[in-house]
Amino acid sequence: MPTVVKIRKSSYRALLLKKRNELLAEVKRGPEALATNIQSPDAVEFAIKAAEQDLTARTADLRSRVLKEIDRALERVARGSYGVCEGCGEDISQARLKALPWARYCVRCQELISRN
Repeated sequence: MPTVVKIRKSSYRALLLKKRNELLAEVKRGPEALATNIQSPDAVEFAIKAAEQDLTARTADLRSRVLKEIDRALERVARGSYGVCEGCGEDISQARLKALPWARYCVRCQELISRN
């Protein structure tokens, strides 16, 4: 593997680890909001608390899914298949990996998947 590719993959690995640590720190803070009692005699306050709890639960679910994608990307780095589209086998663009380091598909394949 050329040195440039190794350097590039190690920088993506560093990005993935940084994002993973950020998400794990956020996950540790999250359960407090879900434990809040939403009962209230005021219907508006109850609705607001329920909406906040729903948003917190959805955010926690999204973080969990992104963490799984990051772990999978770190596995691909270790295997040497990081940056290769799982759909077509072509390289994923550097711009896409910089924006979304855990991307599994190139833009074209992701668009096809999203449409179906």
